[in-house]
Amino acid sequence: MKKLKTFAPYRNQIIFTILAVLIAILLMTIGFWKTVLLVVLTGAGYFIGKTQDEKRSISSILASIQAFFER
Repeated sequence: MKKLKTFAPYRNQIIFTILAVLIAILLMTIGFWKTVLLVVLTGAGYFIGKTQDEKRSISSILASIQAFFER
């Protein structure tokens, strides 16, 4: 447990480095457009799951998106 605390100040650096390596591997193995599609679908799945966890309705989500773009 003490070893994990030594990496705590570098948490974001470690996470984003691993994420960048994963994206690079995906780009090299499956190609650009398939990687983009995978990222978009993963983001959509995260968004849908988050709204279900927060018990928000589709209409409130659409209203918040519309308010964001009307700024």
